[in-house]
Amino acid sequence: MSEELQQVFQFVSEHPELFDSFERMYIKQYLQSVQEGRHDIFLPDVIRELFDYFHIVSEDQDIYSGFLTLLQEHFSIENANIIEVGGGILPCLGKKISLLQNHGTITIYDPRISIYETGNSRFHLIRDEFSRYTDVKNTDLMIGFMPCKGAEDLVESATQHEIDFMVALCEGGPHGDIYDYFESDDEWIDSMLYRASRGIEDHHMGTLGIHYLDKYEDPYPVIYNKRK
Repeated sequence: MSEELQQVFQFVSEHPELFDSFERMYIKQYLQSVQEGRHDIFLPDVIRELFDYFHIVSEDQDIYSGFLTLLQEHFSIENANIIEVGGGILPCLGKKISLLQNHGTITIYDPRISIYETGNSRFHLIRDEFSRYTDVKNTDLMIGFMPCKGAEDLVESATQHEIDFMVALCEGGPHGDIYDYFESDDEWIDSMLYRASRGIEDHHMGTLGIHYLDKYEDPYPVIYNKRK
């Protein structure tokens, strides 16, 4: 195994509490496939975080930077107070945003944020679930990068409080909940597009923007509000 991949393997071995048993097995298998030259451009979530954390992600796989570029095309982040929903075990996107800010802040919600990650006065780590009832006062922008079901609460909260937002959707799909009525990932995505479009219209937040990060072979849409 190459030195770079060995770093990842060692990190996971030394911090098994950060990953469940399936993730640890999957990471090991994925690293082996990469070593053998078998890998895709579009990286699975836990692999994406680890590769970015150790700075071994290739340019064509650097989807965090792709999302960040799109975000900056539509919103000002330097002095904004931002909430990120579902920042991940290793909050890579949040760190990238924080480095670009002047007087703004970023508050990251995820119950699985590594205990070894530390925040500061402008980089806030909240190890808890975000919900549509979470206090979002003094927030200028809400974002999420493939937060799965968290996208529902993000869009609901953002539109109810008339806060600009951008969220990259993922497979989402059926959640296994007792009241879950989605039969496929596509049905869930369609419901998210409708929910976002309706919320934007009802609260006079412009129109629904839809973008695909095709360069990274990501099949899922990024949605956001476009102010007129």
